[in-house]
Amino acid sequence: MRFQKLDGPFCRSCGRSVVRQMTTRTLCLGWWSPISLVAFTPFTLIWNLVAHLKFSKLPPSTPAPGRRPMDEGVPVLRRPPAYVALIPLAWAVWVATGVITHSG
Repeated sequence: MRFQKLDGPFCRSCGRSVVRQMTTRTLCLGWWSPISLVAFTPFTLIWNLVAHLKFSKLPPSTPAPGRRPMDEGVPVLRRPPAYVALIPLAWAVWVATGVITHSG
């Protein structure tokens, strides 16, 4: 299990780029332990959504002299690694369904 946090003043483009990269990484790698499946990953995704909303409210980026804003890239749901999250989620639904049907 590994936690990663980036601090700093980010412009709109750079902040949204970092949030998209980290959210994609969380969707791909964040589900692979039972504790992460239930607790850490859902809260991390909510936290990333809050950060994304805050960055989206900033005015459009104007590059500082000698610097370019980061490329935001494609949205998270258009990145193939984000769909790796469907594997552990399908497993969790399968386990929950088995528990519910066999408990009665």
